[in-house]
Amino acid sequence: MTTPWLSLPEPTPQNGGAVDTLVVCFAPTGAHGAAFAAWRGLLPGNTVLALVTPPGRGTRVDEEPVTDMTVHADTVAAEIRALWEGRRVVLIGVSLGALLAYETCCRLIDAHVPVARLCAVAGQCPGDFHGDGREITVEDARAFVVGTGLTDPELLADAEFEEVLLPPVIADLRLAAGYDGGRSAVPHVDLRAVWATDDPHVPEVTVRRWADWTRAAFTTRSVEGGHYIHQEDPAAVIAACLDDLPGARPSRRSVLGAGATAAAGTLLGLGAATAGAPRASAAVPAAADGAYDGDPTDPVELAVAMIRQDTGNPGDGAVTEPYARMLQDIFRAAGVATEIVPTPKDGNVHFFARVPGTGTHRKKPLVLLGHSDVVPAVGDAWTTEPFAGSIVDGKLYGRGALDMKGVNAAFVAALLRHVREGAVFDRDIVFWSDCDEEQGPHGVAWFLKEHPGRVDAGAVVTEGGWVLDQHDGTGPMIASLTCNDKRSLLLRLETSGYATHTSKPFTGQAVIRLGEALDHLGDWRAHIRPNALSRRYFAELAEATTDRSFAEAVRRMLDARSEPRRDRAGEEVVRLSRTPELHNAMLRTTLAFTSARSGYYPSIVPGTATAEFRAAFLPGADDPGRIVAELRAYIGNRATLTVVGNPGESEQQALDRLRGHLATPDSDHDTDVFRAWQSAVRRTHPGVRATACQFEAVTSAVPFRERNIPVYGMYPFTVDRDMLKRMHGTDEHIGVEALRQGTETVYEMLAGLRTRA
Repeated sequence: MTTPWLSLPEPTPQNGGAVDTLVVCFAPTGAHGAAFAAWRGLLPGNTVLALVTPPGRGTRVDEEPVTDMTVHADTVAAEIRALWEGRRVVLIGVSLGALLAYETCCRLIDAHVPVARLCAVAGQCPGDFHGDGREITVEDARAFVVGTGLTDPELLADAEFEEVLLPPVIADLRLAAGYDGGRSAVPHVDLRAVWATDDPHVPEVTVRRWADWTRAAFTTRSVEGGHYIHQEDPAAVIAACLDDLPGARPSRRSVLGAGATAAAGTLLGLGAATAGAPRASAAVPAAADGAYDGDPTDPVELAVAMIRQDTGNPGDGAVTEPYARMLQDIFRAAGVATEIVPTPKDGNVHFFARVPGTGTHRKKPLVLLGHSDVVPAVGDAWTTEPFAGSIVDGKLYGRGALDMKGVNAAFVAALLRHVREGAVFDRDIVFWSDCDEEQGPHGVAWFLKEHPGRVDAGAVVTEGGWVLDQHDGTGPMIASLTCNDKRSLLLRLETSGYATHTSKPFTGQAVIRLGEALDHLGDWRAHIRPNALSRRYFAELAEATTDRSFAEAVRRMLDARSEPRRDRAGEEVVRLSRTPELHNAMLRTTLAFTSARSGYYPSIVPGTATAEFRAAFLPGADDPGRIVAELRAYIGNRATLTVVGNPGESEQQALDRLRGHLATPDSDHDTDVFRAWQSAVRRTHPGVRATACQFEAVTSAVPFRERNIPVYGMYPFTVDRDMLKRMHGTDEHIGVEALRQGTETVYEMLAGLRTRA
């Protein structure tokens, strides 16, 4: 009797309904179906998981291994056909498994079995394999295991362990060596390629080559993690593979496991909303296949189109060219000159549109600077698909809705409205879409260095200040335009013990010590030290708010003449604020914990554990060197604290560099641009106070300020605490009507720079 290659760990869905989706998973080199054990229960409802375990792998290691791609794909395709029964079929392959899934897909389509989606995760495309058929040795397998981190090198010294581990690796390496992708067909299938952001073996550029291996839709997603991301973060990989796949429904276990946020809507954006979910509005005209056919002066339509362009930046730069081409079409249709400037990374481009000014004494250009890239949308489950631009209950959801495609839409819509009216400005107005604000290497600083004088800005308006409501929600009370940014320092915390077998745990393990040190450090608070910009803002806030207790606390903080009194009053200000995280960051140095790492094999207690966090400083407040010394004293012997500078930098050099950044002067708020903004706020928000402000983060403004060019930051629409907390997070959104009103503010600001209509 032939042993089946496919196993069904959960043969029926947990809600008892009929199975309508079959998800078949193909493991990476040397692995088998058990590599997807953690996926059980995470898939949507009415979905069953099928795992591929061929001979020579896993529980079948004693059988003669299959090393021929044709045999492998034919056999799996035949077993899928037997299970099919009209179900939706999704194939997911990781690393080498991507090739196995691909060849299986071709055979299913030839047999008239439709494949709903083929997903290649951290895998090379068929064209990367040339069938050289070289001999694979034990040494080759050993080198592969060590090079990919498949297991701990020390364990290979165990002959029994090596005897179990290496034969499946050898079999799969032989299968790959005999595979010639150039002979493969190119099927008509929805193909999604997923890359892991920290994968040193299969980078983004390699994953994107899958685009040539389908005649139907091709999309990409990124997931934070390494080459074996399917085991590190299975939920994120499932989301990346299955999001926006029509018809699937979330399982009860999946919804409960995702928490209240996911339960309120659809899990992973997979289908119809659950009971109690928000109501979605009618469809909004937006981008389709890169084209834009909406009203270019409607900021909501523009924002939807921008969000639908996936410009996620995994850290080395986003692919922004399709987004730039869409903007180019929009501006060219309005008769505005445009330019696209490439960077060294393929598909990573800056976009410019210039509306010329006039006059004998024309001023230097005003630059409306917005970044097109966004942080990735991976990990947590959204209640809407993050790149769908969904409007639900008057809110526009999507990655970049707040940071900062909503602002970009306001800039473009307001500017093109003036163009449509035949306006003439007293200077050139330049809209610049920066491609790499979110940690990429080719952003504004790179452009100004590589193309000096190309954008001779007189002033810049970009992201920054906020419009905040009264405490009782009766309407806006204050609008701010930021004139400087905070700057941050990356710090690393490390604990150590000794590595040993997990069967013999001990006290003082590195991971436990790291947790204790982080818990202690989480209680640290810097002193309340508002700088000149923050003091100006809070003085205006005290006048703007109708909350008397809050106003009195603000005044006590500003009037305090001793540090203890200022700290007590400042803590009360934060406690009474409707946006406490925002106001806390504007008053002191803050710590933000971003990552923790330890361990490399499930049966080894690691000898070290590390965590990284950022200390963000207000210009003119705390000295970075003093804060680092204070943190070391606070931690004591719990852990070692180090400063993470640029490559080759000493700690002192990193601190001195940061001190130089913090010494950059505030942008002058006695300028015509600043006054035009204040006048605009008075027209669009009567009675609301408009003030200069300190921004709580860092933006692309820094390279301009370092050149003594005034830069002002705005998010022109009203925000609340929930909206602010979702920036860079799950279910990022802005209010639709707030976006329209914010666009009016931008329009009125530009109107203050017109010479005639």
